[in-house]
Amino acid sequence: MMSDTDATSAEQEREEAFQWAMLILADHHAVPDPTALDKLGEHQAAFSAWVNGKPSREAHYLDIVRKTLGGSNDALRAGIRSSGHRPLKKGSLFHSPIALAAAFGCVLAAAAGIWWRSQGVPPSLIAQSEARTPVETRVGEVRTERLADGSSVILDTDTLLLVSMTSQQRRVEIKRGRARFTVVQDDPRPFVVTGAGTNVATHGGSFDMAVRSDARISPIKGSLVIGFTRVARAGQPKNLELRAGQLLIVEAGQEADISAIPAPRSEQQWVGGVKSFDNVPINEVIAEANSYSETKIELATPALGNREIFADIDIRDMERVAQALCAFLDLTIDRSQPNKLLLTEKK
Repeated sequence: MMSDTDATSAEQEREEAFQWAMLILADHHAVPDPTALDKLGEHQAAFSAWVNGKPSREAHYLDIVRKTLGGSNDALRAGIRSSGHRPLKKGSLFHSPIALAAAFGCVLAAAAGIWWRSQGVPPSLIAQSEARTPVETRVGEVRTERLADGSSVILDTDTLLLVSMTSQQRRVEIKRGRARFTVVQDDPRPFVVTGAGTNVATHGGSFDMAVRSDARISPIKGSLVIGFTRVARAGQPKNLELRAGQLLIVEAGQEADISAIPAPRSEQQWVGGVKSFDNVPINEVIAEANSYSETKIELATPALGNREIFADIDIRDMERVAQALCAFLDLTIDRSQPNKLLLTEKK
């Protein structure tokens, strides 16, 4: 006999599967076959992570997709019959992108209604679900998204967020990457961002948070309350308040080093692309530039990476970064290897 807890878990699983199905079906140009689970385009990494959490999720997703696609065919055929046109040949409906796009908005709405009626939950509750909606950018992509509460988030390159909005709380988990949050004031509902053993809570304002080799948190407007779920070194606080102009760095590891320092001016410049590097090791510049491109910059003499540079650089333009470093180090660019800009001595 299924317990109340099991039933709630199963219900949440179906809700998550429904949201995944609607997200991927709506992106039919990039994902022509939503049942090909290894060819889901930019959704692939997040979807695979979700399925791997519980194998039964795959079956729920496929069931919803197939029922929705069946509904697409029914809707299209009904429209053809009512307009007096001849029916399409068998198998041709999915090969008509224009017709499918024209009908898809209605189909999704109808499918949503059918699905939620079958579960006894009205469609208006979708936005208040505990299900975590994935929001992701590709390497080199920087994108702004609006959240259901009116807040906005700018996602940096190769970033994956899981977003959950309910009537009691607003919660985002950063699985990887960096984001800028501009939070709408909502006193009853704190806005909480988690990642790398760190919890960030605020009721309004704006801040940056990155989860890569370490966690970096920098308020832009307002203050943040930071909590740590990982074990800190002896004598370090479990909670602290961070104010605008400060940068908190939480090093990787079980016993994390926690330090708050004045934020360098380059810390919050990533949203514009051009960053002011004030005596920053070249290795750090290269690492950040490489995060925006499949082509990587590499030093033929690694020791040169320890030298510090003082310059304004468009960090998303690999060619300009390579040229700036070559000018500073008196090197040249070797382009003989694919997807690599090797900075080497002039001949």
